[in-house]
Amino acid sequence: MELINRTNRLLMPILATLLCVTAAGSLSGSGIAQAGQKNLQVLEQSTASHSCCPRTPQERLLPSNDAQSRENADSDTNADTHIWEWMRDGFAMPRVKQERVRRYLREYTRHPSLLVQVLRRGEPYFYHILKRLEQHSMPAELALLPVIESAFDPFATSPVGAAGIWQFMPATAEDNGLDQNWWYDGRRDIIASTDAAIDYLHRLNEDFDGDWFLTMAAYNAGKARVRQAIRRNREAGKPVDFWHLPLPEETQSYVPRLIALRTIIEHPGDFNVSLPEFPATRYFSSIEIRGQIELAVAARLAGVSLAQLQLLNPGYDRSITPPVKVCTLLVPATTAHSVGDRIAQLPKEQRIRSIRHQIRPGDNLSTIAQRYRTTVSALRRVNRLDGSKIIAGDVLMIPIDEEAQAAAEDRYASLL
Repeated sequence: MELINRTNRLLMPILATLLCVTAAGSLSGSGIAQAGQKNLQVLEQSTASHSCCPRTPQERLLPSNDAQSRENADSDTNADTHIWEWMRDGFAMPRVKQERVRRYLREYTRHPSLLVQVLRRGEPYFYHILKRLEQHSMPAELALLPVIESAFDPFATSPVGAAGIWQFMPATAEDNGLDQNWWYDGRRDIIASTDAAIDYLHRLNEDFDGDWFLTMAAYNAGKARVRQAIRRNREAGKPVDFWHLPLPEETQSYVPRLIALRTIIEHPGDFNVSLPEFPATRYFSSIEIRGQIELAVAARLAGVSLAQLQLLNPGYDRSITPPVKVCTLLVPATTAHSVGDRIAQLPKEQRIRSIRHQIRPGDNLSTIAQRYRTTVSALRRVNRLDGSKIIAGDVLMIPIDEEAQAAAEDRYASLL
């Protein structure tokens, strides 16, 4: 997304892996991979022109409110196919001889376990992203952009406020039709943000005459900055392809990082990288929910952990669906039919296990936890707080006490 002095953000894939606890578990040690001259020859199999391959004209994406019907209408790819095979079949960007690409190949393969952890974190999302790219005849390499943008952490927020796996800034999100309010942040919504990112990349690609390298540079630095760099080079009689443009350092590394990732996915054995194995099948489905429901309640009815359901529904900032007549909930594909029926049967009074507390001057998490017979850790978890800082006037979601939770267990059990 637009570059705003984010000089450290390109380290996010490594830092996020070290700092975040993922569903894949803790990091395991790994020896340093050796990417020798033989391996780097992968980059030199062909030398393409600097301009990316032209794209078939496409229709613009449907509005995000049609996303759930399109998602559930998708037929699964063959379960015997791995996600990486499907991705390789869709690679369409040119190969290039560039030292910058070699540099990031060495960086990624120096600590392969870190790269594998980030790729594993993308498991719930790869199928959906690849399906959307395939439907719009766009290069499959773009499915790797969230590795660079957010390390596939849907809760990632940059120091300047970019959020979600595609790292939309608030203003750009608004321009691309992503809603943001107290209950919901479309920048984190997996379906809405993916459709917005693909639509945005589509439009940028049209603006840059089908050149995907310039498209990605504009996605990172902004269209105006890339156009300015092109104009400056043209006036100076210099080449105007991506590799020669005077762009910010982060943007100069953005494309080579993606090409390096593509190269590793194509030839993992050459770089001593063992890719995690995912079948090329749909991970989640979307269901319609009438009325509000807390994600913890939905997770119980779906038979999955709250953490798993939050990873599929990171757009619900309060871990509860908004107070609207109908909204969508992403659930593991295998549970979609049963959990929809269970939620429909659950009485309204048993769908919410939290209350709202408006923070007053002098409040802190400890006193609030005591007042409501809960814990500071529970408040942090439900409200996604990294620390203990709270601001007067904001609202906290307070989980109900354990006695009330236990009283509802029989009702949940009767629906399972």
